[in-house]
Amino acid sequence: MNIKFKEWNFGGKLIFISTLLAILSLFMSWVDAGIVRASGFQQQGYLFLVLYIYPVYKLLKGTKLNKVLGLICSILAVIGSIAFLSSKSVDLMGTTVNAGGVGLYLFIIASIMLTVGIIQYKVVQVENPDMEI
Repeated sequence: MNIKFKEWNFGGKLIFISTLLAILSLFMSWVDAGIVRASGFQQQGYLFLVLYIYPVYKLLKGTKLNKVLGLICSILAVIGSIAFLSSKSVDLMGTTVNAGGVGLYLFIIASIMLTVGIIQYKVVQVENPDMEI
């Protein structure tokens, strides 16, 4: 497995960048209620990264991605993170307040980017001049 960023098409680059953003989001606050903050690690957001494994593995191996399976993974990441965001809504003195933090919003954006990347992904075949036909 190699990181060949320059050789990847737009979809491959999106998959890679979205994964980096998703990991970065875990270090940021996923819950921010003013005086109480919790990072993605504290909220066990790393469990959502399981859904990134298949697309990233296929990207790094340089093999064809099963788009249906990839889209299932990415859409589950989007739906799961939005559901997680919804669970952070609380009623406070008659007003509904959402305590979702910046990191959680970044993870949602990264998951949407992952979905677009999977749709756009194509394996780029690099010609090897040393190979004989």
